[in-house]
Amino acid sequence: MPDETAPAANTLSPGVRNRSVSPRDVPEHLERRYYLDGRGGAGVGFYVDAQVKAPAFRDQGGKLAAARNDPNAIRDMVAIARHRGWTIVVVTGSQAFRREAWIASRAAGLEVRGYRPTERDLQALERRSAQQEARSRKGAEPTPPARARADASLRVVEAVVRSRIAEPARQDEILSAARARVASWRERGARFDGGRAASEPGRSGRQRDRNR
Repeated sequence: MPDETAPAANTLSPGVRNRSVSPRDVPEHLERRYYLDGRGGAGVGFYVDAQVKAPAFRDQGGKLAAARNDPNAIRDMVAIARHRGWTIVVVTGSQAFRREAWIASRAAGLEVRGYRPTERDLQALERRSAQQEARSRKGAEPTPPARARADASLRVVEAVVRSRIAEPARQDEILSAARARVASWRERGARFDGGRAASEPGRSGRQRDRNR
């Protein structure tokens, strides 16, 4: 008899070969957070409580599947993907699931196939990345604000390039140029406002002079 609580359709799977696809190969903190049970459906179910009937998601080794679009579950699925070395992930399922999986995966530094982001998705990624930067700085050596904003800008640029340029060699060429340009701007003391494009020192003043 099929398990009616088993997640289906919304999936996260590796887009590269020779990566771990072993069920239960998960970060230690997730083993402590969830109740794991291999009964009642394909793969291992991850349950948020000992009494709930439906798992937050299921681990099928080469595929992580969820029935709902719970951002917390999706974030943990992405953490498992990263733990297993899935540098590229393929997302399938509902629009809402694929969008959240794209944002969470890109914020974690993973390339994503199966979803084309909108302008608002890019803004959401920028904010998510900035929040993660702020959290990671707690208890660690502070990262200069300008560097944090520059890093956030580069993540957004990479997301746009990966989603809109098909040729990998061309992607690498564009991203290498972008990284070199940002590094040059930072050396000259450029400002990155809100994670967006940099402005070089004195540039705004020179621009005002030309506009007079």
